[in-house]
Amino acid sequence: MYLVYADESGDTGLIKPGGTQHFVISGVLIHETNWNQLFADLVTLRRDLRKRFGVPQRIAFHATDMVNGHGDFHHSQHGMSTQDSCDMYRQILDFCAQQVGILHFLHVFIRKPLIKKRDLDVFEWAWKIFIQRVHNMLDPRGELHRGDECAILITDRTHDDHLRKIMREMRAYNPIAKKYGGGAFNILVRRLLDDPVPRNSSHSYLIQLADLAAYALARRDLPRDKLKPYKFETYFDILDPVLLKSASNSDPQGVVYFP
Repeated sequence: MYLVYADESGDTGLIKPGGTQHFVISGVLIHETNWNQLFADLVTLRRDLRKRFGVPQRIAFHATDMVNGHGDFHHSQHGMSTQDSCDMYRQILDFCAQQVGILHFLHVFIRKPLIKKRDLDVFEWAWKIFIQRVHNMLDPRGELHRGDECAILITDRTHDDHLRKIMREMRAYNPIAKKYGGGAFNILVRRLLDDPVPRNSSHSYLIQLADLAAYALARRDLPRDKLKPYKFETYFDILDPVLLKSASNSDPQGVVYFP
């Protein structure tokens, strides 16, 4: 059994004032047999970060708070500078990159300015792509195939009812266009069991890792001037050893871009 922890970066609306140009879903996949050891290693990491930066272990790592100095990462809380926050962010990604064969990262990136169909449901389209890719990874030809292994999807709180509806529909009817000759295959998503499980990300270290990865990808492709002094646009590439590169035939790091 694989556990798939997922989180989002950006919003799902088409471009409006104050909105984002992207919607990213990041997933962290881990096999059940590796979960206990990884969790113990994450606890050790959090203790190391507490010693180095003075940040209590109870604090949740939310990417936007970390880089913008908001909430628990405001300098008035624990005396952290932007450099400290970026150093911490990088140390966490370095930890992830060392988990080869244990952690696997999967990403879907919706480039909203390139969408021509202006009534497209960005949320639904992105999650359908993500769920299909997870299914593909576990299928007989997939990178993570282990016999009849299946997965459970665990997400940060999102549009939970909508996501549940998407998952159930993909189990009943899921047409995938044929590459040649027209028509479609009905490839039912049966490698993901039950409904998605919504969690408060503040209570899940692994959802927090997905959040950090999603934001790092967004800032790699859409860098911000304020973060350039910290070379933040290079952070996503730290994860290269643990990316599921077979998820996409068109991107060397396996990021599934649409369109």
